Amino acid sequence: MSSAEQPLKRKRVFVNPAYKDKATILKTSEETSGAYSLGELEVAPGGGNPQHVHTAFSETFTAKKGIIGVMHNNRKVYLRPGESITIPPLTPHYFFNHSDETVVCHVKLQPGHEGFEKGIAIAYGLASDGKANKKGAPKSFVHLCLIIMLTDTNLYGAKGILMPLIKWIAKTAMKNGTEKELLKKYYYE
Repeated sequence: MSSAEQPLKRKRVFVNPAYKDKATILKTSEETSGAYSLGELEVAPGGGNPQHVHTAFSETFTAKKGIIGVMHNNRKVYLRPGESITIPPLTPHYFFNHSDETVVCHVKLQPGHEGFEKGIAIAYGLASDGKANKKGAPKSFVHLCLIIMLTDTNLYGAKGILMPLIKWIAKTAMKNGTEKELLKKYYYE
């Protein structure tokens, strides 16, 4: 097999200074034949992400070290090591760390979702390169739309009206090579 035919190696560890976390891909969707994707998340004190919704998969958080907070259905749940919570599709949620120490949890997506893995790589790469705002959103609206579509992160409520525009912009970014360029820089070694 020539070097041009060999599969590209994927990066496994991503750091997001805005969310104050580190994500490590433990099992890709491809490695589990699409059954699940599994990651480990280290969240620094004060870290967390904004509220969002997924439609294509459930998301299970399992605390490994420290106490991780998960907000869903307008209710905060605090998970201690060994405890889990599964967020079904279409459920607004986010994670957070209100403690004074870094917490570690596993996050399992069922079924697996390669787009989520790619979107995390791009979002965290942009944040690490200073191309995201203080809240972690990419400064480029095109990049934001692409990440939203890749990760199956959907706006809900009144903001949901923007989803057709976001999907159109993301599809254009896929067609014009923007996605490929970002994956080359942030997802593949």
